[in-house]
Amino acid sequence: MVPVRLVLAARDEQYIEPFLHYVRHSEFDRRFSVTAFSREDAFVRHMESSRLYADAVLAEKSFLEAWLGSGETPQVPYIHLEEEGTAKGCGKSISKYQPLPLLLTAVLEYARGGAAAREPVDGKALVVGVYSVVGGCGKTTVAAHLVKQLAGEGRKVFYLNLETISSGILSENSSVQEGQHRTHGLARLLYDLKSAGERGEPINQPVSSYAYRHPALEGDTFGPVDNLNEMLEMESGDTARLIDFIADSGLYDVIVADADSYPNARTETVLDRADKLVWLLADEENVVLKSGLWISHMERSNPERCRLIMGKALFAVNRCMGEAGLSLPRPGMTAEIVLPNIPSWNQGAGQGAIMQSPVFQKEILKLSRSLYSWGHALGIGGASG
Repeated sequence: MVPVRLVLAARDEQYIEPFLHYVRHSEFDRRFSVTAFSREDAFVRHMESSRLYADAVLAEKSFLEAWLGSGETPQVPYIHLEEEGTAKGCGKSISKYQPLPLLLTAVLEYARGGAAAREPVDGKALVVGVYSVVGGCGKTTVAAHLVKQLAGEGRKVFYLNLETISSGILSENSSVQEGQHRTHGLARLLYDLKSAGERGEPINQPVSSYAYRHPALEGDTFGPVDNLNEMLEMESGDTARLIDFIADSGLYDVIVADADSYPNARTETVLDRADKLVWLLADEENVVLKSGLWISHMERSNPERCRLIMGKALFAVNRCMGEAGLSLPRPGMTAEIVLPNIPSWNQGAGQGAIMQSPVFQKEILKLSRSLYSWGHALGIGGASG
């Protein structure tokens, strides 16, 4: 996890010292790196020289006024650390005197949302499903590269891995295994969502209580679960509540959902819930044949559902040796994206990492632009500029 670089500015050193002590000796130690100031001039000098090295500012009003007095638009999200009776007008405010776990959780949620969290988000998160009928088409590789590409464009992205057995992109990153809140975040969230639903109440914890920032993806995600039953027991309602909880948080422009190839409740829900579906094929006759048979089955069993799914599907051929030589599963279908085969990736080198290839990234960029131009046409995914 990449810690949030927080700048704390408060006059009272008797407030700063316990704040720092609590962060260092609590679960927030890995989530925050805090730089504190009790003098306005030192704080302003620091922000003028180091503003690009902070993720969020938590400061009393006088410090904010001294910093913002120049009239420049701040490049760092900031929160007014408000005492009772303090006049408002410094943007987002948070009560200074409240239990530190609640205060820090709110700050973490704000920092994870970045500048987009300063005002209510317009539009909805774009939910992109990445799907293939046949395993081995490179679904997770494409999903991970898409997340990284979108994040590199300034989008706030959540990578939602719904595979029964998580691929190496997460499980082989040793840092993911450190910290119980990361390893068990998804399982705990599923339990909390179900419990809240049974009570008819909204869940009272933010997404950041369960997720973490993956340094390679540059987006948020859940750590892989230890007990596969947590995934095997997920029903359609559980999956829908999970997706909606993330989408409704207002913190993300895009959710990239990566589900199993074989039919199960999670995959079926992603097919139905996704706004756009990246349907992966491989340049192999067997893959195209099986995909066509599955589409025909959907059409016979539920024609209306098949029409809706096919209407939002973007077909992409992965691991192509040159020009895609095979016809797609149905007449009139075209592959909008052709992702090249990268021979070195097939040798097992760097498994579990996001590999770099200019020719592959060029097609991922095209995929990203295609998804986003489509999303904007519907007014979806508008949290970032």
